[in-house]
Amino acid sequence: MSLLYKDKKDVEYKVNIKHVGDKVELEFEADCGKFGTSENLDRYFLTPERLLQILQDRDDYSEDEL
Repeated sequence: MSLLYKDKKDVEYKVNIKHVGDKVELEFEADCGKFGTSENLDRYFLTPERLLQILQDRDDYSEDEL
């Protein structure tokens, strides 16, 4: 473990979800910055139909994720 950064197993990920017009905004962040500060990781603007398509195209979900 580094003094500046958390160990990968201790990092907490979050997603903020909101509707923006006819799209869904997904904004991902984690407390993986220096000294545990929050860092923005990525942001997506998708239609609900596109998000559903992406999720349904995956087949590697475990039973507890469904």
